[in-house]
Amino acid sequence: MNRGAVDLSAIVVNWNGGDLLRSCLHSLVAATAGMEDEIWLVDNASTDGSAESAMSSFPEARVIRNSRNEGFARAVNAALSKAAGDFTLLLNPDAQIDTASLHRLLDVMRADASIGIAGCPSVDAEGKGAPGYETSFPGARRQAMAATDERVRDVAWVSGACLLARRKMVEEIGPLDPGFFMYYEDVDWCYRARARGWRVVSVSDASAQHELGGSSERVNPAERAGRVASSRLRFYRKHYSAGRARLLALQIATSAALGVLLRLGPSLLARGARSALHVDWARLSAAAAGLTAGKAGEG
Repeated sequence: MNRGAVDLSAIVVNWNGGDLLRSCLHSLVAATAGMEDEIWLVDNASTDGSAESAMSSFPEARVIRNSRNEGFARAVNAALSKAAGDFTLLLNPDAQIDTASLHRLLDVMRADASIGIAGCPSVDAEGKGAPGYETSFPGARRQAMAATDERVRDVAWVSGACLLARRKMVEEIGPLDPGFFMYYEDVDWCYRARARGWRVVSVSDASAQHELGGSSERVNPAERAGRVASSRLRFYRKHYSAGRARLLALQIATSAALGVLLRLGPSLLARGARSALHVDWARLSAAAAGLTAGKAGEG
């Protein structure tokens, strides 16, 4: 299919998404009714049967099945390289979007060609909300964006749980950086977009239902902590000075090492302390790797 042949390409990356994946795809099919669209499902070697169930229930979805967990960014890029839409929606498998919100995001993007990325707040089934954006980048809290329009606000970055990107922007700045296995790939994408003059906005009168942590909760806590630390360090190495990246690595290492020392004794008896020890050790390992790593590549 030729680029620009459809209005919207939606990409969902799945890793053991269970029943949440079916709900996500159901919301997408309903929200895109009447549109020229395509839905891409990229499965990162799920073992819970969620991919097979989705393929059976949603035969219209275009499916890419990886033989191993390639991480979020690399999985998105696999579909992004084939996507034909003028706009691309990234939607987590534990998230849902309704027709009104999707059309609102698209209307905002179509109304202003300078907007490269748009996101929106999230709310869970219990009504607990999350803004879905930050007004500054990690390590740059004194450089917050000024508030603009009440409903369409310029922000530093929006969450990749529900993110709409303009194809022209992607062609200019490139896809997600596959060096981020998980976490911070959305922050990095928005940073790169803003650096090239594209607006990144949050649309307050749109929203996505998001089971906050629904996907990441399936990851072992220690593994998750290590990935968060590694990704944050990569972001610093990529966009800030080597000195600032080393300082962050030292801060993480100091905090994690203190945690290891405090928990060594209790960990022999208490299961919770052993779990916390594994988390601290994972963070310490990530910090040690960060101290020896060079400048992150430009992805």
